[in-house]
Amino acid sequence: MLRRTYFVGLLVLSLGTSCTDDPLVSTPASDSQDMSGGPTSFDPPPTASTPTEPSTTDPGTTTGTSTDPTEASTTSEQPVCGDDIAEGAEECDFGKANADDGGCTLDCKLATCGDGLVWKGVEQCDMGSANNNDYGGCRPDTCHWAARCGDAVLDPDHETCDRGELNGTGVTDDELAPCDLSCGFYGRLLFVTAAKFTGNLGGVSGADLKCRAAASQAGLANANAYRAWISDDFQSPATRFEQWELAVPLILPGGLVVADDLLDLVDNGPHTGISRTEMGDVVHQELVWTNTSAFGETFSVTDHCDAWLSASDTLETRQGLNALAIEDGPDWDIWRDERWWTSYLNLRCHKVAHLYCIDDGFVLEEER
Repeated sequence: MLRRTYFVGLLVLSLGTSCTDDPLVSTPASDSQDMSGGPTSFDPPPTASTPTEPSTTDPGTTTGTSTDPTEASTTSEQPVCGDDIAEGAEECDFGKANADDGGCTLDCKLATCGDGLVWKGVEQCDMGSANNNDYGGCRPDTCHWAARCGDAVLDPDHETCDRGELNGTGVTDDELAPCDLSCGFYGRLLFVTAAKFTGNLGGVSGADLKCRAAASQAGLANANAYRAWISDDFQSPATRFEQWELAVPLILPGGLVVADDLLDLVDNGPHTGISRTEMGDVVHQELVWTNTSAFGETFSVTDHCDAWLSASDTLETRQGLNALAIEDGPDWDIWRDERWWTSYLNLRCHKVAHLYCIDDGFVLEEER
């Protein structure tokens, strides 16, 4: 065993000595070689790259593009809406004249009734699929307005007045009130109640409640804002009406103008009798509880049916006469000049009479 080991040792020693004698092996590595980063016996051999085919393209040509002039692209151009040429899916093309209010739209489609666009000078309206012949609608066959507010033709089912272009201007061409933009009469309603009451009205506030109940039953607008034209010993229309100076006509149901406004009513008297109830019925020569002077002030500080809380036959108060059947001649002149509508005579509180009611919550048109 010892002898074999010794022999192997001599063999290794002999090989090591002979390697160092080779001048190529003993030549030191150059300074530029990275001994630590170069390939080692553990690195895999480099993979050979796929050889690149030599290009056969002539200089000045693009690789992959055919040089055969017969193989030019055959792709066609798409139609352009607005180029003044109707082609492809275009129904028309007027170039710069295309317009959504013209005969050829911006989409190069022919204008038609029902397309939702109004053809200026040809159509009056166009609601598209919503066109209809109902009131306020746009007729589907002609794209002209059906019956509507503003056509100057009264449609009793939907309108109380219609003056066409005068609607909403405050201008009237007869004795009736102006028309508003909704084809209703523009004004503050004033009516005489259809019902009669004793002097026990439940006070001034009770009289207001009776006016509001009448207005509500008649379906009038602002029903909860009506006030009675009535006074006791310390309050009167001139002191308690919130819209005393509002410059809006006073009108009867049906549109007849009583006065230009409340100030005109007390300064110049009514233009006509207050002859319509909340339901529009006509009544003449009826007595009305007021205790109110021609100027909208308290007529008597003592005679007011105990502040409108008594129906005693020993108490009395001032009455008005609502209207005359004939508004002409001496009687009419006296009725108007003497303000009999509000101050005519005294009546015992156990009797029955009507009330005047006025809208005191009118909403101006620009605020609606």
